[in-house]
Amino acid sequence: MQGAGAITILALIFLALLIGTFVIKMGTQYTQFLTVRSIMQDVATQAGAAEKSERELWREINRRFQINSVYDGIVEEDFSVTENGASRQLHVEYEVRREFLGNVDVVARFSNSETLAP
Repeated sequence: MQGAGAITILALIFLALLIGTFVIKMGTQYTQFLTVRSIMQDVATQAGAAEKSERELWREINRRFQINSVYDGIVEEDFSVTENGASRQLHVEYEVRREFLGNVDVVARFSNSETLAP
């Protein structure tokens, strides 16, 4: 019986490096989305959030973005407020594009909705 050959070991090392590169490039984007979602939940659950204008909600969200160092391309146009019957919903939808290897990019789309408290 023989062990793994040199080519097999090199292929496994290459695969591990490829996965590691992906995790490093995109892992921070997923943790940032968790922060964005948490900020949206906090803003949406504040008393009277449903009566605030889109601009007032954005100011509050943007202030929290600055406190939490969320600077990565999320802008006011990514947020919207919709009427859903008797309630209002705060919605965000954005995408992040990162160079992966050479001319190959990785695109991640993020979306979240929160019901605004009356």
